[in-house]
Amino acid sequence: MLRVTVREEGQPALPAIDIDDASFTIGSAPTARVRLPATTVRAEHVRVDGLRWRLVGEGAPGDGDSGDIGDGIELEVGPYRVVLAPAPAGTNPTPPQRTESLARELMRGLLGDAGAPTLELLRGPGAPSKRALRPPESTLVIGRGDDAGWIIVDNDLSRLHAEIRRGWDGTRIVDLGSKNGTKLDGTRITDAPLYDGAQIELGKVVFCFRDPADRQLAPRPAPVAAMPPPRSRVPFVAALAIAVLALAGLVWVLAS
Repeated sequence: MLRVTVREEGQPALPAIDIDDASFTIGSAPTARVRLPATTVRAEHVRVDGLRWRLVGEGAPGDGDSGDIGDGIELEVGPYRVVLAPAPAGTNPTPPQRTESLARELMRGLLGDAGAPTLELLRGPGAPSKRALRPPESTLVIGRGDDAGWIIVDNDLSRLHAEIRRGWDGTRIVDLGSKNGTKLDGTRITDAPLYDGAQIELGKVVFCFRDPADRQLAPRPAPVAAMPPPRSRVPFVAALAIAVLALAGLVWVLAS
């Protein structure tokens, strides 16, 4: 198992992730095991097989360079420094949510202040309004009681109704035993991950979760090829009429 630590130049390192895959890639593609969302990072930039690494990318500088990871090695991948080292004995693999969150946190670094996720109040007392969830870890309790972080005076809400938890494994919403319940995109939940565009209902109060980094990393649908315009049948009909007239003229000439 390998421990992977990523940091952006001039920034502190993000929490390490431990990977037990025999081989994996580091790059900007959505399928990369360690995704680095920067334009200077190739779709598949580094290939790791066991305890060896290799640069990949046809025609790219350094393509084919490789080496042993040994006790640990630091690679320069675009604007990032990636440290590969054996994980300590007894370490459990990092869940997929952590690796996805790593890509989002790196994207936030590229987006700057505009990269923080926000919760927007769409319907209810005080709408429209929004709150940012500050990095890297934060919580926000919503309710009508004085102990809530976001107080919304509405009888549909419990005093402490629900909590938004942003951490290194992503952002979640947790119902705090409310009377009227919590719905995520129409389904009642007690604890669920949030994603860009998710609609939250606390009774009749409605929120929308916005995550610019998640939106930037979402795969784009392939462009639909434009259909060629339908061919007009007029030229064909005209040619057919001319041919019929010519044949009729020939028959008349032969018959006269």
